[in-house]
Amino acid sequence: MYNVLIADDEIEVREGLKLKADWDGMGFAISGEAANGVEAAGLLQSGHYDLLLTDMNMPVMDGVKLLDICRTHNPSIEIIIITGYEDFQYARAGVRNHAMDYLLKPVTREDLRAALIRIKEELDKKRKAREDSERTQWRLSQYYQQMKTHFILDLVKGSKLPPSSLPERIRLFHLEEWQHSEVCFLTAGLREINHISASETRVPEDLHLPFQMVCHEIAESYTETALVFQDTAHPGIMHFMILDGVQHEFSERLRVQMMSYLTMEVQIGIGLTVTGLERWKEGYVHSLLAWNMAGRQAEHAQTIEATDHSPLIPEEINRAMHRCLTRGELDSFRSMIRKELGDAFRRSPSRLIRCLLQISLLMESATVDCMRHAHSTQSRWISPEWVLWLETPEQAERLLMQWAQDFANGQQPTEIAEETMIESAKCYIEENYMQEITLTSLAEQFNYHPTYFSEMFKEGAGISFIQYLTETRMKHATRLLKETQLSVWDITELTGFSSPSYFSARFKKVHHMSPSEYRVLQSEKIANENPKK
Repeated sequence: MYNVLIADDEIEVREGLKLKADWDGMGFAISGEAANGVEAAGLLQSGHYDLLLTDMNMPVMDGVKLLDICRTHNPSIEIIIITGYEDFQYARAGVRNHAMDYLLKPVTREDLRAALIRIKEELDKKRKAREDSERTQWRLSQYYQQMKTHFILDLVKGSKLPPSSLPERIRLFHLEEWQHSEVCFLTAGLREINHISASETRVPEDLHLPFQMVCHEIAESYTETALVFQDTAHPGIMHFMILDGVQHEFSERLRVQMMSYLTMEVQIGIGLTVTGLERWKEGYVHSLLAWNMAGRQAEHAQTIEATDHSPLIPEEINRAMHRCLTRGELDSFRSMIRKELGDAFRRSPSRLIRCLLQISLLMESATVDCMRHAHSTQSRWISPEWVLWLETPEQAERLLMQWAQDFANGQQPTEIAEETMIESAKCYIEENYMQEITLTSLAEQFNYHPTYFSEMFKEGAGISFIQYLTETRMKHATRLLKETQLSVWDITELTGFSSPSYFSARFKKVHHMSPSEYRVLQSEKIANENPKK
């Protein structure tokens, strides 16, 4: 229902207007009445009205001043002026204030009904445009958050990212302060409460969605000091990046609110404090380690802090394991993980867990790089929970090698493998077009020489790598032009083009018009397809 305010100094006129139309049936509710401009102005300032019917010749404050005040407090309100022949000069004030209609006294039923029909159509049009804009902004915010989460996960998992793209991505996702600050990572997951009766048994798996919602709500209350992100492959685990000094207050609030809202205990692991992008992976792995240790010590502690300050598996060994796995050299892969697991176990049980976690991230990265499950949203095997049941290097080695064998069994005959690789490369471009992607960096993802990869890609895709990348970016840029009101500059950033001028030039070459002209044309098409009734 649209709210209506009637302003007229004659009560007979106000009552007559209420009786001369089926206001409710037409979608209107008369929510206010005023005998002069001052009363009307007070109502306009204290409440929301969609339509004002006002006489122009009123005592105390006339309609001319009222319209000026009305536009100040509610610029979008629709206006119907009621006036007599002798006061028709007031219509000029209505023109200045964009009145929708004029009704001459005495107002007839037919004239009032026709005016309300026109007003209703205009208000419906505005409401639809507002709702469409809100939906677009919501979709855009979700898209932005997904991109930001994807970027943070790439950083904390040690995925390959072109160094030249980092400054742009950091600025886009407002991480400038975070990259230079002391931060720690916090990992959290629900666990059952032992003292709840059998009739009230609740398991964490049934509460993933409310758990995620509470985590987001708490993080939003720490706008400047906490970021929340999630690996969708593990819906029961949430991750936070928190400025150093806030982690204990944050974890306590997380624990209290989970108990209050969900009647569930939360298992929390707090990682080491680290500084700089290159150490985010270390902080993330240690938070996973602490979270797993909290699971092992469930009866004694709900929150565990990482205390192991030793370095992670060296990056050169990581790369060597990754290379052996993706090439199917399983004997070499076994030898390397056996050594790392044995060395870790000899130092401490917690070091073994951390080593397992790091190798699991490496295997997950290899899976993504090779796109063995390009059409699946979850990994088939990697999950931080499984390390709770592995207590010896031998157990860990057997499980890791079983997964490695599963990975290797996904290998195809050479010809089919190349076709699969091209499809995987296309999927990679589709998921990462907003970042800087070069032929060399993409070839490295699949362990090919750039020249050979370029020839294979062109033969398999029918066009060159750069053409395919540009077409993918242009497809998404065109969609954003049609569905959002983002500026050309914003669209350039969100779709990976190097500059607005380059984007505009490429767009004009494809569509034979500028991005702005294209947007106007699309608006006209929509207007023609949905003509005003």
